Amino acid sequence: MASIIPVLTLLPLAIGSAMPQSPIVGAPTKELARQAEATSVDELPRCAPQTLELGELLVGQPKTMPFTVVNHRSEPFTVESVKGGCGCTTVTDPPKGPIAPGESFTVQVTVDPGKRGGIDLVKPLYVKYVSGGVESAQIIGRVRPVAAVTPSTLDASDPVALTVESLDGRSFRITGVSPAGTLVLPKEQAPAARIELTLDAEAWIRAGRPASLVVATDLAGTAEVVIPVRGADHVVLFRLPPASGDDAARAEIEANQATIIRQIDALLPVDSRSSQFRMRLHPESGMLFIHGTESDIKEAREAIRGLPESASVRESAALPPA
Repeated sequence: MASIIPVLTLLPLAIGSAMPQSPIVGAPTKELARQAEATSVDELPRCAPQTLELGELLVGQPKTMPFTVVNHRSEPFTVESVKGGCGCTTVTDPPKGPIAPGESFTVQVTVDPGKRGGIDLVKPLYVKYVSGGVESAQIIGRVRPVAAVTPSTLDASDPVALTVESLDGRSFRITGVSPAGTLVLPKEQAPAARIELTLDAEAWIRAGRPASLVVATDLAGTAEVVIPVRGADHVVLFRLPPASGDDAARAEIEANQATIIRQIDALLPVDSRSSQFRMRLHPESGMLFIHGTESDIKEAREAIRGLPESASVRESAALPPA
């Protein structure tokens, strides 16, 4: 079966009295983009289809696809160049002579997907005519993911273990975290196909409650993993006595924790709480996360100051100034 070749179909161009412009040889791609935006659609043939679909690409492996231009006009035209919008896209030279009505030419478009997997590629392709006009098409593709992150978004008030796993079973290392210290690495980090990390909530707050964290790896195709953090607007962390010891001691501490939460709740004005307000307690660590507006946080602090000293509640990390 013959392969399907994407075709840039050129429809009839209206004939005007204006003289052709002088070609700009070697014009930068930014200039081509500007010319494409400035050129009236009525001055150019129309692209059909306007998209070159590359399908799935592999990290670090350039992919080449043919791109054919067919002259459906009633008169010849000459193409000066066909260029990509950046250095990762290269295109073979088009023929130098005019393209007669009904004839076509094909260029080979090669796209280097780079070193990062799991992303959608959208890139421009510019067809520049000797007459001075520039027409644009679009190149699209998907770079196959190399690693999976679970969960895809961290909840600052519920810092469960974060797992980074290579999809093909290759072993790798975590080489860094940004901001530093916000994620806790395994004590003994041998290369593995699956690595678990945990959020250090206090370090996250000290870092200014960033909306995302970056994990660097030595896994080819996943040099960096960006992890969004939910609840990064307004959050404050308090420490309660942690639930530790034997079962009886833990049960008593957890009961005391529940009493403290009820006391805080009773001291907070119900009618002034925002829809963002929430409290989340981790009994084992004694970490109490309070989320909400600045007003919610202020009232929560006032409520906690009203607790008896025997509650042993302290603010672990102050809310950074807005």
